[in-house]
Amino acid sequence: MSSLQGIFCLLFGTLTWGLLWYPYRLLDENGISGVHASLYSFIGALLLASFFYQLKNLGSFYKKEFWIYACIGGITNIAYVLAVISGEIIRVMLLFFLSPIWTIPMSFFLLKEKIFKKNIFAAILALLGALIILWHEDLFRQPLNLSDTYAIIAGIGFAMTNVMARFYKHLSVQEKSYAIWSGVVLMAITVLFFFQLDFTPSYSLTPSLLLIGLISLALVITTLVVQHGLTLVSAVKASPIFLFEIIVAGISAYFLANEVINLKDLLGGVFIVTGILISTRQD
Repeated sequence: MSSLQGIFCLLFGTLTWGLLWYPYRLLDENGISGVHASLYSFIGALLLASFFYQLKNLGSFYKKEFWIYACIGGITNIAYVLAVISGEIIRVMLLFFLSPIWTIPMSFFLLKEKIFKKNIFAAILALLGALIILWHEDLFRQPLNLSDTYAIIAGIGFAMTNVMARFYKHLSVQEKSYAIWSGVVLMAITVLFFFQLDFTPSYSLTPSLLLIGLISLALVITTLVVQHGLTLVSAVKASPIFLFEIIVAGISAYFLANEVINLKDLLGGVFIVTGILISTRQD
C-alpha cells in the first residue's frame, strides 16, 4: 500500500512539472521574462516554505556544499524556464531528459560508480535520439538555437543535481530543497546584475501576482509530495515514472499551445525514452 501511495505522489509531481511551463509562458506574455518570473516565484516558494516547511538548522546556509548544490539547481531551473518559454514543449522535454549521456561521466568521476554495458548502450541510444531531433543539414556548422541550448543546459544541470544529491549525502532532503529554491533566487539576481537588467520587469507585476503565487505554492507542495514519494518507492522504480512528465507536457502543449509533435521528434523521443528505461533497469 505504501508503494502505491508513493507512486501516486510521484505521478502528482510529474503532473505538476508537466504543466508548469504554461503559467511561465503566460507570465512571459504579460511582459515578465523567464528570469524575473523565476526570481519572484522562487522567492515566493522560500517565503511559503518558511511557514510550512521550516529549515531546522539555519547553519545550513554556512555550508559550502549547500551553495554549490544551490548554484547547480539555480542554473538548472532558470535554463528550464527559459527553454519552455521560447521552445516547443515536447522538443524541450526530450532534450532535457538526455540524462543517460550526462550521468555516466559524472557518476564515474564523482561517485566512483562502475559503468555497465547497459549504461553505455543507454547513452548511445539517447545520443542518437538527440541527433535525430536536432538534425538539419547545417547541424555541425551552425550553433543550436537558444531554446535547444537552454534545454540541454537544463538537462545537464538536472543530471548533475541528481548526482550531487548522492554525493552530498550529509545534506538532508530539506536542506537540498532549500538549496535549490535559494539557488534559483541567487542565480536570477546574478543574471540580472551581470546583464545589467532591471530587477523589476518592464510591465506591471500586479496583474500577475496571483499567478506567481500559484507557481510558488505548486513548487513547495510538489517538492514535499515528491520527496515523500521517494521515501516509499525505490530509485529504480521511480525513474521511469518521471517520464510521465513528457506525456503530460505533450498533451498540455497540444491543447494549450496548439503544438503538435512531428515525426522526427517522435522518433528521437523513442530512442531517448528507451535509453532512460534501459539505464534504470536493475543490474
